[in-house]
Amino acid sequence: MTDLVQQAGIKLDATASSPEEAVDICGKLLVELGAITSSYADAMWEREQIFPSAIGMGFAIPHGTDESRAHVIFDQLVFVRLAKPISWADDEVTCVLGIASQGDGHVELLGNLAEMIQDEDKLAILQNSDNPEEIAQLLLGND
Repeated sequence: MTDLVQQAGIKLDATASSPEEAVDICGKLLVELGAITSSYADAMWEREQIFPSAIGMGFAIPHGTDESRAHVIFDQLVFVRLAKPISWADDEVTCVLGIASQGDGHVELLGNLAEMIQDEDKLAILQNSDNPEEIAQLLLGND
């Protein structure tokens, strides 16, 4: 699981004016890391239109459809923090965690994320830290 988040997959102060642009940033990062093909990136937006991935507390977790898992080369998460919040479904989102998973390798991390965003100190790090290593370690549960 230590390779699930790479510093190169953490983008701070990104610019997006819509959920579609934010999902596109995540998809491109995952492609650049070699974790997915562009078909999976496209499926991330397809899935988003079926069921928006905003989860509250300023976070969204876009990912592909079950069928698109065939286009995942290896499990990977990317973290994109937006310079300005965007409206996403009924939420305001500033932090986007893009998920590429062949199976259930990301489930534990998502459970950790749910706990993390309820911890004010950890939430503050995700929302404000300028240190990608600190964010990566926190996401991996190495805080």
